[in-house]
Amino acid sequence: MSDGDGSLAVYVGEHACRALDGILRVGAELPVEIVHGTRTSLRRLRAAVRTVPGAVPDAAAADAALQALALPLGEVRDADVLAALLASEAEDLEPGPARSAAQALLEDELRSRRRDALAAVEAAAGTGAWREGADLLEAWCRTPPSLPVPAAEEVLDRAERKVVRRLETSGGEPSRLHAARKAAKRWRYAAELLAAAPDDAPSHEHIEAARVRAEAMQELLGGVQDLEIAHGLLTELVTAADDGSPARTGLEQLRTRLSARQRELIARAVASS
Repeated sequence: MSDGDGSLAVYVGEHACRALDGILRVGAELPVEIVHGTRTSLRRLRAAVRTVPGAVPDAAAADAALQALALPLGEVRDADVLAALLASEAEDLEPGPARSAAQALLEDELRSRRRDALAAVEAAAGTGAWREGADLLEAWCRTPPSLPVPAAEEVLDRAERKVVRRLETSGGEPSRLHAARKAAKRWRYAAELLAAAPDDAPSHEHIEAARVRAEAMQELLGGVQDLEIAHGLLTELVTAADDGSPARTGLEQLRTRLSARQRELIARAVASS
């Protein structure tokens, strides 16, 4: 490892400040973009801790503190993603009572889920674990840890191999592809961290190529997982709807549509390994 020029510390400091700004908004309005940006910065900080663990005092505790902030926000994020995904897909159904009833039911359900998720975030904000995470962000925003630059090619090649192994053994199962997605996120954010190193670093071209591949894979597998969550919600709502009702018909049509889309993405993901 080399000491670099402090670029990685700047990267950590910037994301610590962004994440801190987001969690300080809890209790007030939390629009979609703030939730997304805060969670993304928290993931990047966790990737920094995992990529260069020896440079952070008590790395395991730091990772747990960041995770305690990210997990409650994840439920809000899921509601936001589902709202956008299902609204778009429902618009492509055949116009009529079935589509209208399904859209109305989904809007009410997802509005309720986001409200409940925000309430859970506010409850989490009163815990000691949340306070520890906020204190860590405040400390890193003010004085980020100095991270040495690790051997980028070794780190990224190892991360990519883990993604490939999980894809190869997934059998196309969404739960196993979700594990591959998690590995792809760690690969991507490690690449983004290392890309913050000086541009004249010999491995810069390798880092950028890895970042592009990792981002594409994360997005592909993220699509599979988003559709899996949507399928679960639609199944719940179909089961609860009255037989033969317009809402049930519309929900079933939407579920069939999304199942076909997911199968296409799964085939692409498995083939890419």
